[in-house]
Amino acid sequence: MKSHSSDGSGHKEWQGRLSAWFDGECSELDAAEVRAHLLDSPQSRAQLQEWRGLRDNLALLQPEEPSEILLERMRLRFEDGMAQEVFQVSRALRSWNVAAALLLTFGLGMWLSDRFLTSGPQNVYASQSSDLDAAIEELLNRPPADPASSH
Repeated sequence: MKSHSSDGSGHKEWQGRLSAWFDGECSELDAAEVRAHLLDSPQSRAQLQEWRGLRDNLALLQPEEPSEILLERMRLRFEDGMAQEVFQVSRALRSWNVAAALLLTFGLGMWLSDRFLTSGPQNVYASQSSDLDAAIEELLNRPPADPASSH
């Protein structure tokens, strides 16, 4: 075991090991060495006493475990809130379904009325304007009909 100088420089060497021992994170061999060190070092004992005081004070700040009654009340409120949220979402979806059905019905009705309720073609276009011009030209260039031959 290392000896300690009176100026406290040996204390810094043991700081990490003492902390590990205090937290229960060292091996049995290290724990035995730390315990022996504590017998010889009033400064390390004082440090250990300070840490124990801090741990005790921190324990006072820890909240109590919640009671079973409180946990049950919280569970019921959570379930009630979830049920309310599910109800609101389902009501909103129902509204959207109705709106979508109405829109689909309207669109289908418009398409069917345009498709089946109109009679015949709306506009007739000549395949080419030159065909129309040729037909007009032919009618204008025909010789006039003889009125005597028609009787």
